[in-house]
Amino acid sequence: MDVPMARTQSPDDLIVEAAAIVTVDPGWRILSPGYIAVKDRRISALGPAAEGRLRSAKRRVEAPRAFLMPGMVNTHTHISMAAFRGACEDIPNRLTKVIFPLERDLVTRDLTYWSALYCLAEMARSGTTTFADMYYFEDEVAKATDKAGLRAILGETVLGHAAPDAPEGYGGIDYARNFIRDWDGHPRIEPCLAPHAPYTVDAEHLAQIVREAKKLDVKIMMHVAEMDFEHEKFSRLGGSVLRYLDSIPGLLSPRLLAVHMLYLDDADINLAAQRGLRVAHCPASNAKSGRLICPASRLQSAGVPLGLATDGPLSGNGMDMQGVLNLFPKMQKVREGRRDIVTAREAVRAATLGGAEALGLDGDIGSLEIGKKADFILVDLDDFNIQPVYDWYSTIVYAMRPHNVISVYIDGDEVVAQRRMTGFDQDEVFRRMGQIADDCAKYISRISPA
Repeated sequence: MDVPMARTQSPDDLIVEAAAIVTVDPGWRILSPGYIAVKDRRISALGPAAEGRLRSAKRRVEAPRAFLMPGMVNTHTHISMAAFRGACEDIPNRLTKVIFPLERDLVTRDLTYWSALYCLAEMARSGTTTFADMYYFEDEVAKATDKAGLRAILGETVLGHAAPDAPEGYGGIDYARNFIRDWDGHPRIEPCLAPHAPYTVDAEHLAQIVREAKKLDVKIMMHVAEMDFEHEKFSRLGGSVLRYLDSIPGLLSPRLLAVHMLYLDDADINLAAQRGLRVAHCPASNAKSGRLICPASRLQSAGVPLGLATDGPLSGNGMDMQGVLNLFPKMQKVREGRRDIVTAREAVRAATLGGAEALGLDGDIGSLEIGKKADFILVDLDDFNIQPVYDWYSTIVYAMRPHNVISVYIDGDEVVAQRRMTGFDQDEVFRRMGQIADDCAKYISRISPA
C-alpha cells in the first residue's frame, strides 16, 4: 500500500506561510498565497500555501497579512562610521578635510565594534541580510556581524598612509593577512582585501594585493572612478581610471568588486564587461556628494553584474536599502531621459539577486529557490504607506519602507523577530552609541566649519 509522501518525509525545520512570496527566481514566480520550507539552513520547498499545509514542520509561522521576499543585499558599506553620521555635512573636500582626520584621531577597536553592532541593527531591522563592508579593525566588524547573525563579505582597508589600525603606510596588507587567516571558513563571513582607491594605493601595492588575493583565494573590493580629481589624474596617465587599472596585471577581473564607477565612457563599460568586473552602485551617497550618476543601466545592459549599496552612514547616512532601491530607478530614468528604463522588477532584482551576483554569492542567496540558503524577510501589509497593492514589484520599490519589515531570517534563523534583534540587546547597543557620540562631539565641533 502506498504511503502519502508528506507522511514519509522527515519534518522541515521551519515553514512560513504568507499572503505572497516574491521569489525573484528565473520565472519571476509570485506565490499568492504561498509557503516556504527550511531544512538544514536551506530552502527545502516552496509553493502554493495549500501544499505547505500538507508538510510537517518543527516550527510553523502563519503570516496572512505579510509578504515574503529575499533579503536585501547591500554591496558596499563602512558600517562602523555610524559613530560619525551627520558630522560636518555639505562641505567640499569632505574626505580629506573631515573623514580622514576623524578616523585618524577617533577610530579605535571599541568604537569599531559598537558602531558596527549599532549599524547592523539598523540594516537588519530594515531587511538587509547580506552586506559587503570595508573599514579598519575589520576583525571587530566580523565579531559584531557574527553576533548579529548576518552574512557578509568583509574587507580590511589598505591605505598608502598611516591608518587607525596600521601605523605605517600599507600596513593594512599584513593586517588583512591575519584577518583572512582568522576568519577563513566561517559559514557566514567571507574575509577579503580592500585597497581604498587608486589615488591612495599605488600601482606597485595594487599589484601586490592582486598577488595576495590569488594566493589566498579571496576577493578584492575598492572604490573606483568615484572622484573628479581621480578621474582627471588617471585620464592623463592612462586614458581613464579603469584603463589605468587595467595596466596592473590581474586587477580587473571577476575577483574585483568595483564601487561607485561614476566616471566611465563607453570603452570603460565594454572593458568592465570584458574583464568580468562586478559593480556596487551607491546612488544615494553619490547624489548627496553632488557627483555624477553612475551609468548603471548601461553597465547592466553590457552584462556587468551590478548590485545596490547604501555606502557608509557618513556618506549615505541612511543604512536601509529601501531608500537606495527607491532612488535607483528614478535616477537612471533622469540620466537616460527614459521613463521605461529600469523597471520596478529590474530594480527589485538589483537589490537582491543582482547584489548576490555582484558579491559572487548568487549560487546561495538573492532569490528564493530550492537548495539556496534560507535568507528572507517578512514585510507587513497592514500599513498606510503600502496599500493598496496592485503590483508587488512596484510596491517593493516605491512604497515599502524600513518600518514595514517585521521579521528577518538568515540560514532559517530569525535574526529579527517582531522588529527586534535576537542576537544581542539592541537597547544596550543604543546606549553605547550615545556614549560614543558624547565622546566624539567635542572633536567634531572643533573641526566643523563655522
